[in-house]
Amino acid sequence: RWMRLVGEGSKGKQVGDAPLRITGRMTQASGYDELLYPNEKNLHYHQKIMKDYFTNLDDIKLELGNILKKMAVKNTVIVSTVNKGQSELLMNLVCSSRSRGFDLGNLLLFPTDLFSKELAEGMGIATYYAEKLMESIPQEEAARYGDLTFGHIMMAKVICVHLVSELGYDILFQDVDVIWYKDPLEFFHDPTSAIANFDVYFQDDGNRQERYAPYSANSGFYYIRSNQRSKLLFRTMMYSGDLIFACRSHQQILITLLAEANSLSGLRVKVLSRDEDDFPGGFHYHMRRDSYMKDFVRGKKDPYIFHMSWTLNKDDKLKFLKQMGMWYVSDECVHKKAMDILSGTSAAGGDIVSACCSAESLFTCHYKDKPSIKSCADSPPKDKYGSSFW
Repeated sequence: RWMRLVGEGSKGKQVGDAPLRITGRMTQASGYDELLYPNEKNLHYHQKIMKDYFTNLDDIKLELGNILKKMAVKNTVIVSTVNKGQSELLMNLVCSSRSRGFDLGNLLLFPTDLFSKELAEGMGIATYYAEKLMESIPQEEAARYGDLTFGHIMMAKVICVHLVSELGYDILFQDVDVIWYKDPLEFFHDPTSAIANFDVYFQDDGNRQERYAPYSANSGFYYIRSNQRSKLLFRTMMYSGDLIFACRSHQQILITLLAEANSLSGLRVKVLSRDEDDFPGGFHYHMRRDSYMKDFVRGKKDPYIFHMSWTLNKDDKLKFLKQMGMWYVSDECVHKKAMDILSGTSAAGGDIVSACCSAESLFTCHYKDKPSIKSCADSPPKDKYGSSFW
């Protein structure tokens, strides 16, 4: 692509009489280039992780392999990761799944700290805590999308998927803000499906910015069939951590590598379109409020999952989940250590699920202008001049 530009990177702008020059695919029409190049700090972060990775890889693969062979179903493992700051979302994932009767026996969580590890195990979830690889990941949640903490957490997602991929398993990766309505593995395991022959499947993020071209794949919910093409993709992701730290988003880098892998190895990539009903997320919540979401709350949609993406921070995410009837965790359990929950009088059932999980969703209104399963017309708007969803 050629453009008439002056300036470089964030200072680039399109000028009508400037000479034509070749540009990257992340350059916006204005001339602003969304590709950020790694600095010395980014390189240092990544080099430290890679040093620890290669030093401990043989032991990690042996330990992890012994866990995976006992829990995989149809050679498939559900993979997720979480830190202390996101731990209540993990609890909600487990509580909501239990409420709907889903078996999470092949979910393997990669916690980045002991707090999350003990909490997950107290809820009956299998974990693998690669402390030597995860010790650099902050315990707190990201203050906002794209900050430095967010970039570190994104690297944790790369590590866990790459390790399981190298051991030859199919993977359903999901963030902990994904709520199941039907078992998504039934979709990906259907041999009669017209799309059964793809290597990787991604939820459509919905965002059509240049930096997400050409796939607009969401990196918080995807399925991988194990083969040499997909292994190469996630091996390359692991080696691209300097770019992930620079851009503070592994989604942007993953999409870039998807395009390269499609060209280089013929990787077959399927994006589950935002115009279909099965895998909705933040795009639908915010951008299809008056079409998809109204049908959703009326029971006219039957999706596999709902992914509460497209949120600036965790506080907003929790509020949206609560007013959508997607929240199942008692307030008294939030931010508590596993041992504190289990030692409390409320843990009569002897486990965290009994102590903390509600059989029915715990509804709370927060914003009148955001979708909700019941009317929140008396609540304030989230957005200036926002009109009531109801």
